[in-house]
Amino acid sequence: MRERTGNVAAEAREAFAAWISESDDGRVFGEVRIEKDGSGYSIRHIEDEGGENLDVSTDPTDAREISRFTESGEYRPLKSSPNLRRRWELRLSGEAALVSAMNYFYPAGAVHWHLDREGELETTSFRENASRQSGMYERVKHLSDEAAQNAAKACCEDDVCLKKTLWDIDDDTPLEAERGDGEIPCPEPCSVFVSFARRVRSFEKEEIYADSDGLTPSEKEDIAALVDGAASGGVSFAREAEFEEPVNERRMRYRRLTLAPKLRPEGDSG
Repeated sequence: MRERTGNVAAEAREAFAAWISESDDGRVFGEVRIEKDGSGYSIRHIEDEGGENLDVSTDPTDAREISRFTESGEYRPLKSSPNLRRRWELRLSGEAALVSAMNYFYPAGAVHWHLDREGELETTSFRENASRQSGMYERVKHLSDEAAQNAAKACCEDDVCLKKTLWDIDDDTPLEAERGDGEIPCPEPCSVFVSFARRVRSFEKEEIYADSDGLTPSEKEDIAALVDGAASGGVSFAREAEFEEPVNERRMRYRRLTLAPKLRPEGDSG
């Protein structure tokens, strides 16, 4: 990888704006569509194509508030989750305003996009990232390869994160999860993944307490929570990063990989 010179942020800003301008239909970046609009740019949610009844702003910093909460008002700890709220439009006057807004929607997304296209984006494997963790997150160093692979499938695929995953488990172990095909690169495990991996390591350590059916205490807790929710008329997911809660989407996606096979009759592939 060649040594980079110059202002990467400025290069990325110019390249990103040029990429937008090259398409008559605009470009999709995560959950937003960006279009060249005269001398400026229009940014909307991809599901607001008609542009009707939208709250219009010309201030790029409004992207910060737009991206903070979901449609239902829950805080969004991961900006690349596919839960950006709708019914807004930003009409921005130039390249600097465009990239400023995009950095609120997808922090460092434009720079990572540019470096990736140039073949200059450095990646960090899970093992290298884990080796840097300390304190309450130090335990992720001991996560098995199988658990790390399942954690990535549960936490990083397009259903829950719109980034294109570029990192691997280590230099010799490729990631098995679907990496995604969006425009926003993910060069290393994020803080949400590390937090989830910490919880998955707890699941691994529980295996010594499995009952005669092979079920661990937290697996039975999750099953009970799902039954209780269904019996009450519906299962409501815990907030996005509340991995200690039984009915958390990423936790349930992990259980689909590890618990569901235990519960199916032998020979039933589901």
